[in-house]
Amino acid sequence: MLLDTTHFPLVYLREHAAQEARTNENASAEGQLESLLDQGRHFVLLTDHLPGDHPEESHEERKQRALFFKRNRERMRQLCRGMVVITGDRAVPAALRLAVQGMGKALGMRVAFVQGEDEAQVCSWELLGQA
Repeated sequence: MLLDTTHFPLVYLREHAAQEARTNENASAEGQLESLLDQGRHFVLLTDHLPGDHPEESHEERKQRALFFKRNRERMRQLCRGMVVITGDRAVPAALRLAVQGMGKALGMRVAFVQGEDEAQVCSWELLGQA
């Protein structure tokens, strides 16, 4: 997973960042996010990935990500204005929506589910405007 900051303050979590995206492919997603937090500027995360989309991910990787968010909870709360999940044509089960929103609540950020990229951008700018 890579962070695409090409359209900052809209930050895309992508499986493979676009070639022109400003990313550090050698860093882990957590390392990239830490660098983003170090900048001290507000942003919104956008993704089309849901929990469970990566069955190849190891228990250790999930554990490290959870520890990262625990260590950086306050900075996430201060700087990340929300997360927008682009669902496309997929139906997202209510239980999964609740789990993602619970994670957002624990991190102090709003989570929105939208169908397309255009709607995601509009929603992201609204979240940034509520800062």
